[in-house]
Amino acid sequence: MRSFKAADQDALLKAILQESANEILVFDAETLRIIQANPAAANNLQRPLRALRLLTPLDCLSADDAHTFTTLLAVLQSGKKRRASFTARCRRSDGSGYPVEARLFRSAGQGTPLFIWIASDVSQREATQQALAHSASDMRAIVAHIPGMAYQVLRKPGGSTSLRYVSEQSAQLLGIKATALCADPERFFKLIMEEDKADYLARLAASGGVHMSFNWEGRIWMEAWKDVKWVNIRVSQRETPDGLIWDGIMLNTTKSKLAEAEIRRSRAQLAALAAHVESVREQERLHLAREVHDDLGGNLTAIKIGLSWLMRHLPPGEINLYKRTAYLDNVANQTIDATHRIASSLRPPVLDFGIVSAIEWQLERFGQNTDLAYEFSAPDEDVALGSDIAITVFRIVQEALTNVAKHARATRVKVALARQPDSLLLTVTDNGRGIQPGQGRNSTHGFGLLGMTERAAALGGELTVLPARRQGTRVSLYIPLPARAPDATE
Repeated sequence: MRSFKAADQDALLKAILQESANEILVFDAETLRIIQANPAAANNLQRPLRALRLLTPLDCLSADDAHTFTTLLAVLQSGKKRRASFTARCRRSDGSGYPVEARLFRSAGQGTPLFIWIASDVSQREATQQALAHSASDMRAIVAHIPGMAYQVLRKPGGSTSLRYVSEQSAQLLGIKATALCADPERFFKLIMEEDKADYLARLAASGGVHMSFNWEGRIWMEAWKDVKWVNIRVSQRETPDGLIWDGIMLNTTKSKLAEAEIRRSRAQLAALAAHVESVREQERLHLAREVHDDLGGNLTAIKIGLSWLMRHLPPGEINLYKRTAYLDNVANQTIDATHRIASSLRPPVLDFGIVSAIEWQLERFGQNTDLAYEFSAPDEDVALGSDIAITVFRIVQEALTNVAKHARATRVKVALARQPDSLLLTVTDNGRGIQPGQGRNSTHGFGLLGMTERAAALGGELTVLPARRQGTRVSLYIPLPARAPDATE
């Protein structure tokens, strides 16, 4: 085998210096003058190889690291150690610095004593560590300012579960310190009010028996504060090498829940008030209709009778007097017609004959006033309704037909009435241009729709306005009805 000559050794050393990604400096042990440097060192220090041979390592180190470097060289010179490691900051030619992890070796050869410097640029690793530190700091700041408690539930591959992390807000939200809750997660369950425990346990069973690993909202009882809190749990699940993790956040939703309850209470009060106002209005309309029909109608009838008697007893030949009396008789007829029309508008007498007859009468008037074709389908037998429901249905049909005439640009309208065992269904469908954007409750004619909706809600019903299946608009009314009494003959 061919011997490994000195020339081969030199070639190998040069190859190592050229190809190594680490900085390599070889410098004189006495003068510290750099004798050899590789391209990685020249690139990192931003100095040509020739320029490096005029410098010492001290010229490439920050002032803070020069003392440590000198001390390590003295230790190596004494022979106490053959190598040493340390971290430092190197200086580039432009004055900027970068961190390195360096190792120093003392040559043990017979020639001129030498030191070898091998360093790795750890800028990327340092930047990563700083980013992680900032990220962790930012995350802690975010968690510290959320209006609730953050936590992590861990299920290990073996099946055991634990609360891996609980933020410090646990004390403010639950009255339990984070460490205590991590040690005994079931303490949260003990806070849940009895009325809400069944729902929580059902969710617990569905999630596999891990506390706080599912979305849930409910109430907890704070014994120390003698107070009820609403809490909302929201979690997300992810797989990790450690096992299955649920990242969760528990929020105090008491204020929003109380606000929702107050809004519901206010809406119920407004609905009750609207229903009362509408009932009073209908009663007043009924009273006025009767007053107009009975008192005013009766007086006009008496005037009509008196004028007829007067016309029969006028002296012969009094043409002008006869014409004047005939004119007054005609005015009385017109006033009687107007009285009947006003009374019918206030409270149609046809309602006394049932809702089916009332809607038929209404559609006939609608057809006469608009020249629109109409179609009406209803049970053969009249639908028996209470007075409040009957007048509500009548007014909703009236308003729906008014909207068709004003806004739909339709040629046909269809009204359908159906009686279910426990409800009444009504639909008014036209073939017009359809409901347009902005024609809801906030439109210029939205108060009509709002009034229809409020009327339905006052009876526990629901009114919807949607585009018809083919063309136009469909108004649907649903009103719950009490169950029909069984027939006595059955």
